[in-house]
Amino acid sequence: MKVLVPVKRVIDYNVKVRVKADGSGVDLANVKMSMNPFDEIAVEEAIRLKEKGVASEIVVVSIGVKQAQETLRTALAMGADRAILIEAASDVHSDIEPLAVAKLLAAVVKDEAPGLVLTGKQAIDNDMNATGQMLSALLGWAQATFASELAVEGDSATVTREVDGGLQTIKVK
Repeated sequence: MKVLVPVKRVIDYNVKVRVKADGSGVDLANVKMSMNPFDEIAVEEAIRLKEKGVASEIVVVSIGVKQAQETLRTALAMGADRAILIEAASDVHSDIEPLAVAKLLAAVVKDEAPGLVLTGKQAIDNDMNATGQMLSALLGWAQATFASELAVEGDSATVTREVDGGLQTIKVK
């Protein structure tokens, strides 16, 4: 089974951000960028699935400026097999809304035909937690958010997810 993992280029979580002098936003000049930590967890889970023989190929995809290639290279170094960059005039964190991202990812899913899409819980730059759910809705696929454990068997997955007050285990197809 092919697994698709969207990854986002974000400001590194260890960086102290500075506001632009005119107050219009964050000054990104000479700021270290890295892969969104929650997306990194999704890539790691895809790699575990490949090591177990469940996944046959891991494809990572990112949307953003040309420098987002660095994020894709990180995922390839981790163990992903292929990478796709959808170039945009600006980084996703600044101008591209989650629904537009979800629509672009839906087009990639239709082209690549993965059996599973693993997204990070949310991006640390905007904390919206929306793109994965929108992608699921656009595709008409089941979703299991806030997953802490994943077991894939055939065409279904058993997911343990974190919910208020504890854990919930669900099965999705």
